[in-house]
Amino acid sequence: MSVATIEEGPLLGPSFFLSRTALRSLALAHRDGYGAARPYPHAVIDGFLGERLASGLAEVFPGASEADWKRRDHQEQAARLGQLQRKAFEGVHGALRHLLSELSSMSFLDFLETLTGVQGLIADPHFRGAGLHLTLRGGHLALHADFNRDRFRALSRRLTVLYYLNRGWEPAWGGDLELWNADLSRCEARIAPLLDRLVVMAHGDDYWHGHPAPLECPEGRGRAAVAAYFYTAEASPDAPEPHSAIWAPARS
Repeated sequence: MSVATIEEGPLLGPSFFLSRTALRSLALAHRDGYGAARPYPHAVIDGFLGERLASGLAEVFPGASEADWKRRDHQEQAARLGQLQRKAFEGVHGALRHLLSELSSMSFLDFLETLTGVQGLIADPHFRGAGLHLTLRGGHLALHADFNRDRFRALSRRLTVLYYLNRGWEPAWGGDLELWNADLSRCEARIAPLLDRLVVMAHGDDYWHGHPAPLECPEGRGRAAVAAYFYTAEASPDAPEPHSAIWAPARS
């Protein structure tokens, strides 16, 4: 079931918005499975935006030479491109920038809270560590547990969202997202990075994941993902007691 509505307009052309009603139905349908998933809470949702919209987004996802990517090449991450947010996604197609905005919207936050049971979620408009990711042939991402805090805003990491934009992805190319158990003795879930597939994962210091085997996709192809991270506020001993609006006395 697609959760996007597409509107045609003479000024901006096609645009899309996430439907709060459809998102709520989707969250309720996957809520029990999310909590029961092994090795830790997660959900895999196919057909999230619908094939038409997902294919259009995949078409405009920037290739290796089409954006000001920052490339990572070391033991933990090889042939991985990202960090377009450091220039506010300048040069990225407007449809992808709009998708990033929708992933920070009220409707999507409500969806995540209903799906996961985590209340008070806060999106990251800076997309630190997130945004657009492209892994090239031979690239990999070693098993890891994600960073746990946004120290600039004193927020605790709670969820990771991944949305894949890979048309015609072949199993032989690899790139499955692997979820491993806490003691790293076995992989308990494998998630192929298929077009229009949304993944929502809980955060934990022993929630190991990655795609550690080198990609075997053809030259010129890559593993494209849109990532967004979500947080909750940390308790502060100096926080004031909450109150409603304080009205000034009426002036005569």
